[in-house]
Amino acid sequence: MSVVIVIGLFLIGLIAGRFFKSYSIVRKRASLFMMWSVYLLLFFLGISVGNNPDVIENIPQLGWQAFLLSLGAVMGSVVFVALLMLLFHRNNRLS
Repeated sequence: MSVVIVIGLFLIGLIAGRFFKSYSIVRKRASLFMMWSVYLLLFFLGISVGNNPDVIENIPQLGWQAFLLSLGAVMGSVVFVALLMLLFHRNNRLS
């Protein structure tokens, strides 16, 4: 049920964005609202993590796992982008 709500809200936002794309004040306010929404989400995430003693006790182990996972994601993205650049750059030469 919550997936339907998330997708529905996304689609409503998409339609509203297309409708209001020519209004710069709406874009500025939406950007400001998004920034503060992310700040609030991070704040409440911090509260939820701080209230969980299991997470607090395992921060050193979780930190290393998160670091390695992030490093792998970044390295994979760099390799994938490099391959795409080679592919598209080669196609540009043939044109």
